[in-house]
Amino acid sequence: MFGMKKHNSHYVLLTQRIALLFLLFTLCRIGFFLFNSDLYPDMTFGRFMRIAGGGLRFDLTAIIYTNLLYIVVALLPLRFVYTRPAQNALKALFVATNGIALAFNVADMAYFRFTLRRTTFSFFQEFSHDNNLGDIITASFTTYWYLFLLWIALIAVLWFGYGTLRYTRKVFYSTQSAILHYTIRTLIMAAGIGLCVAGARGGFRTSTRPITLSNAGAYVTQPLETHLVLNTPFCIYRTTGRAPLKPLHFFATEQALDSIYTPIRQPAPAGEFRADNVVIIILESFARYHIGALNAGVPGIVSYTPFLDSLIQRSHACNNAFANGGKSIDAIPSILGSIPTLEAPYVLTSYALNEVEGLGTLLQRKGYHTSFFHGAQNNSMGFSAIVNLLGFEHYFGRTEYHNDDDYDGIWGIWDEPFLQFFARTLNGFPQPFASAVFTLSSHHPFKVPAHMEGKFPKGTLPVHQCIGYTDYALRRFFDAASKMPWFKNTLFVLTADHSIWSENYAEYRNPVNATAVPVIYYHPGMEQATLDTIPTQQIDIMPTVLRHLNYDLPYFAYGQTADSTTQSFVITYNGGYQLLHDNHLLLSDGAKSTGFYRWTHRGFNGLGENLLGTLPGAQEQAETLLRAFLQQHNNRMIENRMTANNDKLAN
Repeated sequence: MFGMKKHNSHYVLLTQRIALLFLLFTLCRIGFFLFNSDLYPDMTFGRFMRIAGGGLRFDLTAIIYTNLLYIVVALLPLRFVYTRPAQNALKALFVATNGIALAFNVADMAYFRFTLRRTTFSFFQEFSHDNNLGDIITASFTTYWYLFLLWIALIAVLWFGYGTLRYTRKVFYSTQSAILHYTIRTLIMAAGIGLCVAGARGGFRTSTRPITLSNAGAYVTQPLETHLVLNTPFCIYRTTGRAPLKPLHFFATEQALDSIYTPIRQPAPAGEFRADNVVIIILESFARYHIGALNAGVPGIVSYTPFLDSLIQRSHACNNAFANGGKSIDAIPSILGSIPTLEAPYVLTSYALNEVEGLGTLLQRKGYHTSFFHGAQNNSMGFSAIVNLLGFEHYFGRTEYHNDDDYDGIWGIWDEPFLQFFARTLNGFPQPFASAVFTLSSHHPFKVPAHMEGKFPKGTLPVHQCIGYTDYALRRFFDAASKMPWFKNTLFVLTADHSIWSENYAEYRNPVNATAVPVIYYHPGMEQATLDTIPTQQIDIMPTVLRHLNYDLPYFAYGQTADSTTQSFVITYNGGYQLLHDNHLLLSDGAKSTGFYRWTHRGFNGLGENLLGTLPGAQEQAETLLRAFLQQHNNRMIENRMTANNDKLAN
């Protein structure tokens, strides 16, 4: 490839340049696997070759989208295309556009470990309001400098492997030759554009839908492997201007559907409404495996949360709880609105403007003062808009903190001083109040304040000392809050925004436990502590809080109360739907089941034997519940029926 210094055939060179891109995309796929090989402990050479072969389809689509302008210009039947200035401009375009595409492929080698998803177009929407994005990117370069060098090496291969065309001015010598020249090249251009259209769609048949992310499932045996098949530019292109949800009709009537599953909650309170304050603490990246008290009997677990371990001994804690998404932006609607993220973050869809009733909205009807705290820049991640839609009227961020001496230089105010500010500010609110705070210090680049260095165990992961620091900040918060008059009649809920992949613990290396988070309910007047193994999820938090308060008005929630009186289940999405129900795990693409496994409240490395088709009764029950949930989810989103008041279909 590097020997292509001069060549007479423009079209042969173009073909070789496209082949070079296939090679570089394949190298990125290999690098992606090697960087994340611990996520695929059972991978064999044969399976990887099948995955890599299937990935070429997705590479082709990404390469065509990335190079569409280049290809069209290169195929123009005009003589100026062959001049040295035009060829130099085309080379610059080729290297620049493909360099950006390769940058996303390389960056996802590291970023994937935090989300367990390839980056999609939602990444740009999530950070579109962040003024500190430059600081975040700079910190990432510092941490993953070797990936930056890998990207530079790929750019060098692009540049030197591009090859050059020898231009001869006297190409044709007669009018007849010129006519033939333009005719042949016009036909070649038309054929080339036709091939590009077919390649971008993933095939020639017009009856086939254009290739999309879910098509990766044809080449894998486990959902997580779909991300090896895919490439990041493809995922970005295919999620740009994402198509709306499709209405589902698994059940012919609303009555039949509601008899299986309904998000309309009709409370039957045990007594009069209890106007307790509600404080929800959302902990950045606090995977369940960081917390020793939620992992009794798990081999090798080291706890980095001495305060949370002690608080759990006085709480109703759930050690079989899961996040409904993989990013911070997924957590807010799940926790504060009981709205899950499935294929795309809810707040980035067109349905985010639906009429909804979050926890703040519902409690305002009972006279609550509502607020939300986050120590980052006020528009960070679009949180201020999200929580406002969910009924949290007052927003407190870095601006309201009024002291950048406590700024960490990248994300926002350090957790310990900001949680003290949170406690002091709550003390000035009228009761009853409902407030949520989102911490931020347990985040890349995983630093603690300079005066705290060496105070917390470094552990085996960079995040461990940050987990220890935030746990210390929580201890200081509860010490301060316990001296305040509102403390004794306050329900505290502690959870995480999402999990992060476990480097150390085999139990957490499977598609379900990879989303495991703590969910802890604490009230100073709690008579008996419990450690609950019933499956629960973030979307169950709002209904559980409302049950504690004896809330007596109808409301809408995709989740249910976290107790044994309801049909407990957990639903997540990672390249396909995962439903945990009645000691079984169902994997499905929404229409067809792809896996059915036994499950207990303690997982294992891998999913064990696939029992698909061997337990018809249990499998059918899980499939029926999944279909009911998806039909309620999709159709109510589409029809804007996400409150108790607009429950029924319009006539």
